[in-house]
Amino acid sequence: MKGEEARTIAGIVLKASELVLLCHVDPDGDAIGSLLGLGLALKAAGRRVSMVSPDGIPPSYAFLPGVDEVERTIGELGDATVVIVLDCGDLDRVGALREKVAGHPLILNIDHHPTNGGFGRYNLVDPQAAATAELVLLLLDYLELPLSLPVAICLYTGLHTDTGGFRYENTSPQVHRAAERLLKVGVKPWEIADFVYDTKPLAQVLLIKEALSRLKLGCAGRLAWISLPRSVLRDCGTDDTSGLINYPRMIAGVEVALLFKETEEGTVRVGLRSRHVDVSRLALRFGGGGHARAAGCTLAGPLEKAEEIMIKAAEQVLEEELAGE
Repeated sequence: MKGEEARTIAGIVLKASELVLLCHVDPDGDAIGSLLGLGLALKAAGRRVSMVSPDGIPPSYAFLPGVDEVERTIGELGDATVVIVLDCGDLDRVGALREKVAGHPLILNIDHHPTNGGFGRYNLVDPQAAATAELVLLLLDYLELPLSLPVAICLYTGLHTDTGGFRYENTSPQVHRAAERLLKVGVKPWEIADFVYDTKPLAQVLLIKEALSRLKLGCAGRLAWISLPRSVLRDCGTDDTSGLINYPRMIAGVEVALLFKETEEGTVRVGLRSRHVDVSRLALRFGGGGHARAAGCTLAGPLEKAEEIMIKAAEQVLEEELAGE
């Protein structure tokens, strides 16, 4: 783990008069868990902190402590304000808020994506970490801040979701040790699993139904994708697509799964998952990034054109892999 970087960032945080914590668009459990875990710990220590999620809080994570304190935008930043960007492989991942923070002199970048190029003035980036929440836990140690139960719940949610319930190949002895620390504080893992995976609003269940009706296969069954136009999201009454990409990925024989989601602005957010192919390299072609088995990017619309471009690129990657076998 990155001890020296964590020590440096802890020193900056301790001297800060104001802190703005920011996570990525379409936030997952690690983004929200890291945002809240660090934010609540700093607030409990009497620090002046703003927690910002550009797309708000997905319903699956509404149970987390502190969600009512999360904002969707930020005001004017003073030169002395410290901006902490969490779980973003690139600054573009903060969406429209990039314009407000891009030129800021004090950006701290805390992340675990291997495609992260170190966009902060100071960077705590460790691709060996299973989740950004694991790095936040390390930072709290250097800040010498206690692990309260609310903080532990948020960080455990980050660990749990980014390892797929400790099922993905990033599940390491290190992340199990981190989880053990949080469980000892009083976290109940079965409750978190129930909230995240087994409790969904009706709107999200209806979206799953509609999404599965749009499932398509290609490349001799090695590629599967779902495409969601804005009208479908509007009709179902939800924007929360968390977990949807797992359905095409779970099909036997599928190597690469894609989820296309049209935004209000007309751009298309693409989620990529795989079993063996490095989809982070595919996402990088389009200005995105992520992990080898889970990545994302944003393409210009219209939806049909974005779908055509990405599917062609994915098919090419799969054909290259097949030729190399």
